[in-house]
Amino acid sequence: MESLTQLLSTCSLPEKAQLLEFAKIKNSPSSKKLIFMQLLVSHPGLSDAEYAQKIYKKPESAAYFQLKKRVKDEFEDLFVLLKPSGTKKEIQLHIECSELLLKSQLVLARGIRCEGSKLLERGLKMAIKHSFHDLVLTIYSTAIRFEIFEVFSNTDLPELEIAITSHLQLLIRKYHANPEKVSSTKNQHLMVMIGQLDCSWQSRAILDGIYQSILDKEYKNAFSQVTKAESALSYDGESGIKEELLIAKMSIFLALRDYANLMTESLAKVNISNFSTENAEKFMMYHWYASFYLDNLGDAQQLIRRNVTKTNSIQRSKWAYFEACVYFKQRNFSAALKQIHSLQKEVKSIPNYYLGSKMLEIMVLFEQNDLDWLEFKVENLRKLISRNKGEINKRTNHAFLLVLKLQKSLYNSSVIDLAQDPLLLNLQNEKTGMEWTPDSFELIRYDAWIITLLNRQVS
Repeated sequence: MESLTQLLSTCSLPEKAQLLEFAKIKNSPSSKKLIFMQLLVSHPGLSDAEYAQKIYKKPESAAYFQLKKRVKDEFEDLFVLLKPSGTKKEIQLHIECSELLLKSQLVLARGIRCEGSKLLERGLKMAIKHSFHDLVLTIYSTAIRFEIFEVFSNTDLPELEIAITSHLQLLIRKYHANPEKVSSTKNQHLMVMIGQLDCSWQSRAILDGIYQSILDKEYKNAFSQVTKAESALSYDGESGIKEELLIAKMSIFLALRDYANLMTESLAKVNISNFSTENAEKFMMYHWYASFYLDNLGDAQQLIRRNVTKTNSIQRSKWAYFEACVYFKQRNFSAALKQIHSLQKEVKSIPNYYLGSKMLEIMVLFEQNDLDWLEFKVENLRKLISRNKGEINKRTNHAFLLVLKLQKSLYNSSVIDLAQDPLLLNLQNEKTGMEWTPDSFELIRYDAWIITLLNRQVS
């Protein structure tokens, strides 16, 4: 009873009345919880037996002690709604800043990104102004958790580390007690936290090693590391690690062009609703690549329809480009051309995909044997490549040179033998600098398409 009495003793009569009004909103008039709360305010200082007698009509009741616990929890919940008075200014400011942070989290959790971001930024400015370093760290953690990049930036991390480390050092120097006089039991929660951090560091080190192997194109080594990590890591409190390992594994299968295993991972019963936005998008995109390269084009189209409205403008442009490639693969060239024309303005912000759309447009015109438009579009692409000389990758540049030769062969096929052309052979054999990657804008391999076109011309 002491803790309940202490809680209420800090409140003035108007505050107690306010607490009861809040409680009336949450509880029905006949609720024993509300009755007990009213008794605590109107008849303070009674014993447990007396309160139990008034509520349960008997002085001893097991239900009473459960009720007392629930009432204490509710009072503590309602205390958040009361503004404390008579406290130090620094404490009041810290509480106000904490409230801003809590409000932002509650608003963001409801999906209201713009307002939540504003509240978070206000909290950050206030925390910096009053040197609330502990809250600064929490604000940045919140920004990462909700992916509010308007507030958080990776470039801020080194400075954040310096600020938090310096704050802890000052705190330790100012308040450090004699270690011999500190009971070891006081550190037990910190030791648990340190153990969890050690686990996180180990997990992050493993992931960093996997990502480095992928960057170095050491895919077999990367896959071995993923398999080892999956069997060795404990995922308790590390739900993000399993997610990261799955995405890493899928990226390896895609790089190895192992579309069957990529599809198997895509169809596994995985709940991606808890994934970060970035990883959820990657998962769906890897699923799409598997469908596209395995010629499950109906599924590929469904995935586009399902995801195109859920992503940002850049990702939407990519999904629109993917759809044009699906139409091309289905030989629905009129739909492909219409889709290309509708997306080219948006995809300008992604130079490689813009270039890819221009190449795909020319491929469609070849298929349609539309020589007039073909000549115009080839010249436009030549100017685009010329303007961006040095920025176009070697593989695309070689493919365009082949397109120029292919255009000439339409008028006189006997003069040009493209089948043994070194440019085409280099693309086929993926010479250094001309490797094909399945997650690039070149979803329809240029060399494979040219060979198919040449074979049709011969037949």
